[in-house]
Amino acid sequence: MHIDPGDVAVLLEEVDSFAQGRVAAMTSRPEEPIPPEHLERLTAEVLALRILPDASDEDGLGLWEDCDHAHTMAFNIGVLRLLGQANAGVAFAWHRYALARAMERALGMDREEDGILGTTILPVGHYGLGRASLARWLIGRELAAEDSELLADWLDRHANTNILFAPESWRSVLWPVWTEGKVRWERRTRQRIDVLLSKAQHGLDEVSAYRIRAMDSVGNTASVVDAPSSVYARLLKLDMIGLTAIGVGAITKGLGMAREFAAIRKQGGKAIDRHPAVQALLGDAEIARNAGDVILGGYERPVDRIDLGRVVADRAGLFGRLCHAASQIVQAFGGVGYMRDLGAEKILRDMTMLRLQTGGMQDLHSFLAGWSGDWE
Repeated sequence: MHIDPGDVAVLLEEVDSFAQGRVAAMTSRPEEPIPPEHLERLTAEVLALRILPDASDEDGLGLWEDCDHAHTMAFNIGVLRLLGQANAGVAFAWHRYALARAMERALGMDREEDGILGTTILPVGHYGLGRASLARWLIGRELAAEDSELLADWLDRHANTNILFAPESWRSVLWPVWTEGKVRWERRTRQRIDVLLSKAQHGLDEVSAYRIRAMDSVGNTASVVDAPSSVYARLLKLDMIGLTAIGVGAITKGLGMAREFAAIRKQGGKAIDRHPAVQALLGDAEIARNAGDVILGGYERPVDRIDLGRVVADRAGLFGRLCHAASQIVQAFGGVGYMRDLGAEKILRDMTMLRLQTGGMQDLHSFLAGWSGDWE
């Protein structure tokens, strides 16, 4: 089953209805993270609606199942933007689950039936984005000895602790490893991983942060698959596009909250949205949101026609603006904006954690230097 171009708008209306009617409603108390059993219940509902891919091998309409057409990329982006507007943490959990399913399919792995949200993915190594060395490998450049050493350390799952953000119910993780001078893909069960729950995390409260490390050598303990570098590049593009869509959705939610508050809160006898200082705060958020929408619109094309360097550059430039916008939204509420039961400060915390995923704030620039060849 495939999505027809004319069906995208109708399908996104259904997703919006579900996002606001179920996700936003079930996560309406921002100071109280949704319990794991409630997240699993929501996930069962979204799986039944085929918004997420299931464990079957059948083609479907789920998130990231079809990335080879402009209209299906518009659908994927629209789904995550709407879910991010309802709740960024839930959207993140579903995004990474769907990416794991997409990678299993791309790698020819059998899909594991490991329960609701049992499969997740960790797209990067134990810090950053592999700097210029990863970019060199992805574009097929000959690696210097220091490049291989860096990548071997970056993807060493035994010597280094990795940070995984995932629902409590995860049972296996798919991650890249560096073996024999190349990136290979390993699916490892939780029983073969040293897992430490990390408390307390800064944002994305609907999932948990885990410090994880492989307990033993690959041997017979895990599935390991070779794949060309283009598969990894495609994954990185989809992950960054998804994070951007979630972030833009979250800012859209915060901006709506702030505008509604500013229209009714009065100071000096008039609504505060008439005051230039508040207008400047809201204007900053609006500018960042619009910039995000423009960037997302540029991704509505087959994913293999999107340059990874452009996605990395967009992410490096946009997320600082989105975090600033989230801060401006908090300040538009005045002192009450910092109270957890309002929800504005949660959007700021979530935005910070989205920014730190897949490259963080520094390695994106080093990656771009390698991608463009400026290291020569």
